[in-house]
Amino acid sequence: AKLQRQPPEKEMARRVAVVVGGGCGIGREFCVRLAREGAHVVVADRNEDAARGTADKLKQRFSGDVGLAVSLDITRRETVTMALREAALHFGGVDDLINTAAVFVPPDRGDSFLDATWDATLKTNVTGNIILVEEFAKIISEQDSEGSVLLTSSANAVVPKVGSEPYDASKAAVNHLIRELAVRYAPMIRVNGISPATVIEGSSMFPRERVMASLNKYGIAFDEGEETEALIEKLAEFYARRTLTQRPIRPRDVVEAGYFLISPRPDRTTGHIFPVDGGLKEAFLR
Repeated sequence: AKLQRQPPEKEMARRVAVVVGGGCGIGREFCVRLAREGAHVVVADRNEDAARGTADKLKQRFSGDVGLAVSLDITRRETVTMALREAALHFGGVDDLINTAAVFVPPDRGDSFLDATWDATLKTNVTGNIILVEEFAKIISEQDSEGSVLLTSSANAVVPKVGSEPYDASKAAVNHLIRELAVRYAPMIRVNGISPATVIEGSSMFPRERVMASLNKYGIAFDEGEETEALIEKLAEFYARRTLTQRPIRPRDVVEAGYFLISPRPDRTTGHIFPVDGGLKEAFLR
């Protein structure tokens, strides 16, 4: 009877989740959400200081061995292998992999892209995901356990436009990659994805210069002396007005959908992409 009065374990208790891109933005929000649900969180990022910053934040807020910072570059397989092995050694294994890392390189003034931009974008956004999942799958196989993967796509994958072709094409590839990886690693690993519309808040892909360029592109009035946060809010509100819900997409919105998919609850769901776009008509399935 006394044991029955103890609080139940949290949903992600005893699970080890690796969050790639956990140093900022959506990735950092994911780390906090997972830790809140009892997970041991591995904060993986190319920026080692950012990874440590998130891990320290987790240790301050939550008890136990909750945060481990590791450095990796998802385009270099050896760094991914080392980071995942370090995580498995520290916590005794890994269970879940979330990738929020990606790159966006803006076009030149003629809306064109260098060949090097295409190469770098596809290498990070597509090949990087392949490397991550392959190395994660090796550890899951060695553990003789089951795992869950969440990759981050984008509404841009299905909405054609000018000015972001390398990024958009890379995310379209990620959509199909999610399906093929789900087939490849079934039934051992579930592979799903989230497809957010533009998330500006906390994003390393939206420095002040890009925000101002976007405001100019869409004819939105602003003063160059305005604070960066005010400019970001103007752009976020513009994107929100294009959706059915009329609300900006925040990191926490993406994380809530992604958390559900990575959790044990949808254990019969794999190979699917969940949109978090506020009801963007142009991205509706056809």
